[in-house]
This record gives sequence, C-alpha cells and structure tokens, in this order.
Amino acid sequence: MMKIPLISVVMPVYNAEKYLKESIQSILNQTFKDFEFIIINDGSTDNSKKIIEGFRRKDKRIILVNNSKNMKLQKTLNRGLKITKGKYIARMDADDISLQKRFEIQVNYLEKNKDVFLVGGSAVVIDENGKRRGAFLKDDSPSKIKRKLMKSNSIIHPSIMFRNTKEFSYREKFLCSEDYDLYLMMLTKHKKLQNLPFFLLKYRITKNSFVSTMPHQLFYFKKAKEFYLQRKKYGKDDYENLKSPKKHSEEINFGKLNSRIEIFIKFQDNQMEMVRKEIRNYFRKYDLDKSFIIYYLLSFFPWGFIRFLIKIF
Repeated sequence: MMKIPLISVVMPVYNAEKYLKESIQSILNQTFKDFEFIIINDGSTDNSKKIIEGFRRKDKRIILVNNSKNMKLQKTLNRGLKITKGKYIARMDADDISLQKRFEIQVNYLEKNKDVFLVGGSAVVIDENGKRRGAFLKDDSPSKIKRKLMKSNSIIHPSIMFRNTKEFSYREKFLCSEDYDLYLMMLTKHKKLQNLPFFLLKYRITKNSFVSTMPHQLFYFKKAKEFYLQRKKYGKDDYENLKSPKKHSEEINFGKLNSRIEIFIKFQDNQMEMVRKEIRNYFRKYDLDKSFIIYYLLSFFPWGFIRFLIKIF
C-alpha cells in the first residue's frame, strides 16, 4: 500500500528554464522530506519540460503533469490542486527559492495549532541574478491579517501552506490577484490565516515583474475585495458576471511603482542608508509622499525599535 505524503507541493511552470533548476532543487533540499512535488508544465516552449524530466528520473517524489496547451496560471493551479493527496498543500513558484527549513517550520506550526488554516511568512527579495534587494517582513496574527487584507494583499503567495480540505480552488475568472481572492474566500468561511515571523523564501522580483500584470491586477484586486464585502452582506457575490476589463482603467507609472517597492523592501531589510537615498530620489522625481517622510525619520532609529513598530502597526 502506497504511503500518503504529508505535504503536496504545487508548482506551475511556464517557460521558466532560467531559474527552474534552482527552484526545484530548493524543494528537494528541504529538511522535511515527506512530500509529493506536483509540477505542472503549462505548455512551455523552452527547455522547462526537459529540466523537470531530468529531476523526475532522479527523484520519485516529483509528479510531472503536462498541459497540452498553455492554460494560464489559474487553471494550471487548479489542475494541480485536484490531484493533491497530502494533508497540507504548499505553493511554490518556478522562479523563487524555498529556504531549507521552510516545510519543517510550517508543518510544525500547523500540527501544533489546529485552529490555523493557512500560514505564510517573510521573504528575502532577490533580483534576476539572485542578488539580495531587500526583504518583506511578515509577522501577523489572524486578527491582524484580517485587518490588513482589507487594504492590501499581505500574504506572499509562494510562501503559503494550508490544510488540504478540498474546500478551495482558484476562481479562474480572476486573471490576476487570484491569490488575494482565495484568501478572502477563506476569510468568508471563517478560516484563520497567519504569517509566521520566519524567512521561508527567496522571492524574486525583476525590473519587469509588474509591467504586464499591474493594470489588470488593480482591477481584479478591487473586484476581490468588492466580492468579499458582498458575501459578508448578502451571503453570495457577483463572481459569475465578472468580465475582464477591455482596457486599462488606470495609467501606471512603473518608474514610480518600482521606486516605492525599493523603499519598502530596503526599509524592511534594515538598509537605512539606501532607504534615505531612495526616498530623496523619489521626492526629486515624483512627490512629497507623507508616509515616506515618516520612513525617512524612522530610518535614523535603532533597528530593534523599528521591528517593534512593524510588528505592532
């Protein structure tokens, strides 16, 4: 009789040959070994399939699923979720790197805290060459996450692990922000979500990470929140009538967006000299953002005090 793994890892892949080997290896190198690794090749036209097959021949935990054509992320994720057998589901992206003790930390927490449904964590932010750019610090209780999700997506998608109850899937009309919609669907069913105060991932952000998706992402982010409030008030939402926008409703200044991201990730990585430099550049190029004035002043305080403020606020 075949042993059922404790974790099912779900990773979609589309033309990811540049980073794929390092990403797969980071899962295989986990200190916690009891998992199945479901990799769904979404019609890649590069060497992604060949790379996955090479790993599969050496490690039987890898299950390769091939889409006959490119089905896009949401359908690909759902195809992976349907075949999961583990008690827990872990997400992974093909350009990120899981730190060695990620699964060990998450499983231990979920085993001890039966009331928590999903856990995410902090991430080291890296660039296209794997160089450290900054960090996303996450340390959020369920009540804090619930508040924060009303303003922003405060959970790093490829860092999550959640209980495999077969209650949830990604809603495929959400062409972006499908993870945010998923978290809000979980909140609708009164699930507790939590960010653990540990670095679990190296999260890759390149210069062009947001160029193609950001305008649509804003649209779908607002829809996910709107639908959550509808469910809260009426017990159902208007998802069935959701249509993708015909054109971008908002103009995005990507230079300004990248500058803001750079300030946030460097501040949370205690790179305070760089934070001050980035904020001065931002003020010269764009506007006198009040929040960045506060960041600038805080950058002169001891890091322990700043961490305390981050945890509270």
